[in-house]
Order: sequence, then structure tokens, then C-alpha cells
Amino acid sequence: MKKQTLQKNIAGPGGNLELRVKKGGENANQLVVISHPHPLYGGTMNNKVVTTMERAFLSLGYITVAYNFRGVGLSEGEYDNGKGEQQDLKAVVDWAVSEYGIDQITLAGFSFGSYVSLKAMGNLDKIKAKAICTVAPPVGLYDFSVIDNIDIPWSLIQGGQDEVVSAKEILDWAMTRKQVPDVYWRAKASHFFHGELVWLRKVIEMHF
Repeated sequence: MKKQTLQKNIAGPGGNLELRVKKGGENANQLVVISHPHPLYGGTMNNKVVTTMERAFLSLGYITVAYNFRGVGLSEGEYDNGKGEQQDLKAVVDWAVSEYGIDQITLAGFSFGSYVSLKAMGNLDKIKAKAICTVAPPVGLYDFSVIDNIDIPWSLIQGGQDEVVSAKEILDWAMTRKQVPDVYWRAKASHFFHGELVWLRKVIEMHF
């Protein structure tokens, strides 16, 4: 299978957005948009958890789109505490849907990217996601209490030794949602899944 990689800038609400598209074959008919961790703490689309997610979805035949939020890498604009970043995600989704003619996509995010993806589901019109994958969502760092409107297949991947956010708080929050996500728990994994990226990839490959 010949893999294609495209680096591109597209127009976003706060200026141009830098993105990376990977396509595994001509017959790819699924699409995932992957959002990266916190811009102010070194998060970019080149984060190793993000690139592991890319490889996992690519192996399943997805077209993968990773991108940099405003103010990161070659993306223009400034950090907007998650609000403008939701608009960035919407712009990337709209571009991908138009470019590839796939009207239902999977949203995926790591850490801050999980928060943006979950919030965007409720705040933005016309994101027709068929599924959502959240890795180590930063519950406790942002207001997750209002996120209770997910009505599509939802996977939550979490490490039990998370040093950035409370793994227990994440689990307690998830278990009280109207639709409880499918939880994939790795007791010895840290927030950044050091030494556990192969496990992370296998979870995605087995369940998407």
C-alpha cells in the first residue's frame, strides 16, 4: 500500500492553519481529524501520541488529518483558551469534507485536543462525526461538567499513572455521562504513554 503525505496550509478563522494529511490508498473512504495537546506547553501535531494515533488510523484505511492550532508551528493567530481552537477544528473538518467528499468523520484528540473535540461536538453546527476518540482528556483543568451531549460511539483511552491530570477524576466524570464511553485503561501508562505507545496503537486498531 503506497502511502501519501501532504503538508498544506488552509484558511482558518484566525489566519492560515498548518495541516498534514496522510492517505494509505486510493480507496480510502474514512477520515479522521486529530487534535493535539496544549499549545502553551509544547503541544503540536508532531507530538508522539498524535503521530501514533495517525499511524493507527492510517493502518485501518483512514485518511488522517493532523493540524496545528492557531499560533503553533506555521499556523497563524494566538492561543484562545479552547474557544478559537474549536473554530480551527471546524475549519479543518470543513476543508477535509470538501476535499475528500466524506461527510461523516471521526474526531480524535489527545489531552487538550480531546477537550476541543468534545466541546466542538456541542458548540459547532454541521460537524457530522460518526465517532470520537479521546485520549487522556484534561478533566479538572477545564470545565467538563457541561459536556454531556455525546450521542455517537465514543472511546476514552486513559493511563492509570497520569501525572498531568487525575486518572480517577477522569474515570468518575466519564462514568456519570448520559452516554458512558468505552474506556480503555492502561494501569501503568503515564499521561504521555511513555513506553506504552504500542499498546495505544493496538487499542485504536482493534476498536475503530
